[in-house]
Amino acid sequence: AMPESAWSGSSGGFSNIYDQPSWQTEAITTFFENAAAAGTLPPSNMFNATGRGFPDIAAQSVSYPVVANGITMSVAGTSCASPCSGGIFGLLNDARLAAGKSSLGFLNPMLYGNAAALNDCTQGTQGGCSGIDGFPAVAGWDAVTGLGSPNYTALLGVVMALP
Repeated sequence: AMPESAWSGSSGGFSNIYDQPSWQTEAITTFFENAAAAGTLPPSNMFNATGRGFPDIAAQSVSYPVVANGITMSVAGTSCASPCSGGIFGLLNDARLAAGKSSLGFLNPMLYGNAAALNDCTQGTQGGCSGIDGFPAVAGWDAVTGLGSPNYTALLGVVMALP
């Protein structure tokens, strides 16, 4: 399998409106330590280090094969990544319901508490603006690929162990 890498056109960063939630603080602190040590952070006046970090997760969104009217074509963007991720979490809920358990509900605290169940993306950098590089993909959460892409098999083990 090809290693996953951040797309240079990806969004991500830190909110100027919403504060960092408690379940995200440790991941963001580690991101700043790792990115600063590598010398890959944009200038600090370009982002709000205390804001809510985004994204939470990532998914394939470039060169995504779809079939429309019997023709296979390559498309890109959130319109590919979001339904793919939604489908994975739908299947996880289905497995829980089939086992007599409740649906998952709000996912973020569970995801941040089980980051090893996602495929961590550690390659690439977002494009940034004004000629300045954006945020890098680093080990753990980062402001371009979040915690990484959902790994169905690993997440299934996590969610089935929950009450």
